[in-house]
Amino acid sequence: MKLTSVELHPAKSNEYALLSFRDPTRENPFNVKEIVGLDADEIVPRYYGTSGANKFYSLSLLKRDIVLKINLSPRFGQSETYSDLRDYLYKMIASSRTGKIQLQFKNDTEVVAAINGFVSKFETAHFDQDQEVQLTVNCDEPMLKALAPTVVSLVGLDPAATTIQDVKSNAPHGFQFDIKTTANMASIKIIDPRDPTAWSFELRPVGGFLTNDVLHFSSEYNNKFLYYTRGATTVYLADVIQLGSIWPYLFPGNNTFAFTNPASLTWQKISYYPTYWGV
Repeated sequence: MKLTSVELHPAKSNEYALLSFRDPTRENPFNVKEIVGLDADEIVPRYYGTSGANKFYSLSLLKRDIVLKINLSPRFGQSETYSDLRDYLYKMIASSRTGKIQLQFKNDTEVVAAINGFVSKFETAHFDQDQEVQLTVNCDEPMLKALAPTVVSLVGLDPAATTIQDVKSNAPHGFQFDIKTTANMASIKIIDPRDPTAWSFELRPVGGFLTNDVLHFSSEYNNKFLYYTRGATTVYLADVIQLGSIWPYLFPGNNTFAFTNPASLTWQKISYYPTYWGV
């Protein structure tokens, strides 16, 4: 992940502090000396299902603490002081009702990824000649994620064998899709066409699916859902997931899966957020 700067954003605010990596003339008031906690410090395997002889584990991180050491560089010609810069940062971390801040990791003007958390420590050495502050940010959701979803082009995609290529992420993650039925069917089942017995995900609602039902699916972290819409009616489906089903996820690179009744299905939407273990 190539980065040139980090920005600190309070939740629901247009204000931000630019924490620059490239400022040899020290024109920026906030310059990053060090950031600790941006690596994959402890990857934890969590068991989530078995299919035949295969056991499946999701690899995840524990809560992440990010420590930023920021050098203060007041613009003395504009009567700016070290105290002014500290006060600006104090206001940044307490300027919303949620109390959250967002760290945005940028490559020039592009926001590559972001992470949200709460500032738990604000430490400073008031009497040092070259002053700096140290912020500790507690992040309950530890993965770095893009701010905007990547929308997969549906041109040429066949439910009989759909390949989604994720060239940005370096960590596995969930995704969303909508798919529409073009005929009545008793169930919808997803498999890996390269190894149909490796895993499956099957839904079998009472009365089955009818023509023009739209299945809405998400396996995203903290945003998992499963339901279909039939006109103005919404029916939730968590209770009709068949025993032994494995939720589909995306992994870095190519991901191929298929529906067992592809001729009666039409893609409506596929999207995902590029996700990263760390920097």
